Order: sequence, then structure tokens, then C-alpha cells
Amino acid sequence: MKRYIILPLVILLVPIQVREQRSAADTTAIRSSSAPERDRLPAFSDYVNTIQSRGQSLDDQGVLIEALENGQPLVSHNADVTFNPASVMKLATSMVALARFGPDYRYRTNLLADGTIDAATHTLEGDLVVDGGADPMFSLYDAQEVAVQLSRLGISRVRGALRIAGLFYYFANGYRSNLSLETSATKLRAALQRAGIKIDGETIAGSKSGTLLLSHYSEPLVTILLYQNAHSSNAVAEVVGASVGGPQSIQSFLVTELKLSDSEVFVGRSSGLDFNRITPRATLKLLRALLNVLAEHSLKPEDVMPVAGVDSGTLRTRFTREDVRGAVIAKTGTLVSLDRGVSTLCGIAYTRTSGPLLFAVFNSGGNVQAYRRLQDQLLERLVADAGGASSVKRNTDALAVETRNTIVQVFYRAGNQPAEVTAE
Repeated sequence: MKRYIILPLVILLVPIQVREQRSAADTTAIRSSSAPERDRLPAFSDYVNTIQSRGQSLDDQGVLIEALENGQPLVSHNADVTFNPASVMKLATSMVALARFGPDYRYRTNLLADGTIDAATHTLEGDLVVDGGADPMFSLYDAQEVAVQLSRLGISRVRGALRIAGLFYYFANGYRSNLSLETSATKLRAALQRAGIKIDGETIAGSKSGTLLLSHYSEPLVTILLYQNAHSSNAVAEVVGASVGGPQSIQSFLVTELKLSDSEVFVGRSSGLDFNRITPRATLKLLRALLNVLAEHSLKPEDVMPVAGVDSGTLRTRFTREDVRGAVIAKTGTLVSLDRGVSTLCGIAYTRTSGPLLFAVFNSGGNVQAYRRLQDQLLERLVADAGGASSVKRNTDALAVETRNTIVQVFYRAGNQPAEVTAE
């Protein structure tokens, strides 16, 4: 009986412990604030003066800017204080997924027939089984594509149930959080029926069994991550996070592989929703790790992060001035209801005289729109003071391409008796 009482208390105390760790460690960091950096960098001095003139506390702000090549810091303010990263946490989810699966990985959804197919009546006498593989972006288009292939295999009616096995999520633009498994199943059933696959039985959850009909493969992971980060899609990030084992798995990876401490980072949600914590210094360690993973696969930062002022999403209308447009690659974060308003920005600014600069800017306790403008001013001034932008990373919106790169592999041959083949 005692175990059932203690466990909820442990769960409830985790965020409290993180807050307590911050309270002790952050006091030291605040006392060692960065007056030398303010004097040396006019852009940051103006940034600080603006915050103070608004009556906001510098204790609620964290900034770390350093050179990519040698790690030399240009600005360090509260670099070892934990802040709420909001959707910047999606960079951790991206990095872990790339490290685990690789950029070319495709999420696989299998469809099986648990019964016999009557070629004369185009009827499956049994259940249609959907074995989900945690595809973050299986949508109406994909359901229609699957329905076409089922029709070609001689199935237009299912006498049994639509049985969902594994992790199947249904995605649609505009969802702010991932759909539940139950809602996903309902939407899939409706999409299949609209596409001409009549299902007589109920929609149920169950185990995987039957003959493998076909497999649907998602777009490559790198494409999914660019969409996730450009649009800051919580729906996609939650499912990508689930596919690597959830927040605890991401936390473990950061601590074990990146050598971050539990006092530097706490991953509560894969998307950055709700309670999460990370220091600016740990954030740039994470960003460097992400860049290293990308380089191992001959990829660039803009392959998984949006180019400001160019790509669709949260950075489309930011850094649009001609002297900086296309030279900033970053991930945004916004939470209005927590920590009295959170706005974060982490990424790379390409400059002529200082080279690529990594930055992590954390703002809390204020109006998020005002913080965004302040972040833009800081970085635009920083780029200008460093000789201007060195290069434009992209001129056209990479997310505006309408072509899709999903794959359907068919295993069953219409007119033949089902073979003893099951999904891997």
C-alpha cells in the first residue's frame, strides 16, 4: 500500500527539485553577471538597457553568444541559470531522433488482412489491421494513398473491424498537440471510408496479426524535422519524441551522451510544452551536438532548422531586412501562460568578420511579442557590428515545395491466396 502513496509524491516532486536546484545555482550565476561583456558589446548593452527601462528583471533573462569555431564567448549573461526553453526543446528531440535513426529513416505503417479476401466480391472477410510505427505525419493524403492500393488489391469492403495495433497517429495541419490514439483511429476510418473502403465492424485496439498487404513509409526524417522546427509543430514533436522513447529517453541521452547534468536540463515534454528547463550553456552544447550529427551525414543546419525571413513558419516574418535576410538559422520558442511569458531563440548567425556565431537567448517574465522584437534587434545589431551577413543560406522557401516523397510497398498480390507473410 505504501508504494502507491509514495510514487505520486515522487512524480510531483521532480519539478520542485529542479526549481530548488535552480534557486541555489542560479544565485551564483546572477551575482557573476556580465558587466564586461556589456561594455565590450554595444548591441548587448542596448539590449540590457531596454529591458531595464521597461522595469523587467535581468534575473529573468539569459543570453549566451559564442563563436562557432573556437567557442569564444561574446556575451554571457546567466549562462548557467535554468530557464524554460519552450519550443527550443524541439532541438533536443531532433538531435536524439537523428542520432538514433539517421536522417533517411522513414516511419513505417503496415496494413494487414486478418482473414481471407474474396476476389469476386472485393471483400475482406475479417479485420483490417493497421500496425502503426509512430509516423508523426500520416495524414489524409496518406490515407487516400493507402485506400487506392487496397482497392487495387481487390478490397473495397471489410466485413470485420478496423483494428489498430502499435502507435498510430493521424496528423493534420493546425493541430497544436498530437491527436490521441482513439481520435487518430476515428479519423483514419473516416478517411478510408471516404476513399471507398467500407468497413462494417467497429474500430478497436488490438494486437498485430494477419497477412501483410502493404507498408506505407513516411517522408525521410530530415524532412519531417524541418517541418517540425519551422512550424514549431507540437503535434509532430510529441510523436517524434514518442518514437525515441519519450521525454525520459531524451533526458537520458542528453545526460549520457552530451554529458549534461540533471541540474542543467530537465525534459518534461518532447515538444517543449509545459514544464521544461535548460541553461543557455547547455543549449549551445545541444546545438553543437546537433550540428555534429548533421555534419556526419553531410547535412547543414538549414536542413532541419528554418532560415529566418525565408522559410515558412515562425521565422518567416522575422529578420526580413535585406542586410540580414537568409543569414540567421534558428528555432523559436513561445509560451504565454507559463513563467509569466516566455520567448526564446537559439541558432546561428553568419557574419563576415566574426564568422558563424551561436546564440541562445532566453526571455521570461514579459510580453512575448516585445521580447521577439528585442531579440531581433540584438541579433541584427550583432550581425551589423560583425561586418554584416557573410552569406545567404537560402533564398526560397524550402517548405513551399508541394511534391511528396512517401512510399507504398505492396506485398500481397490480388487474386492469389494469402501467403504466410507477416510484417517485420
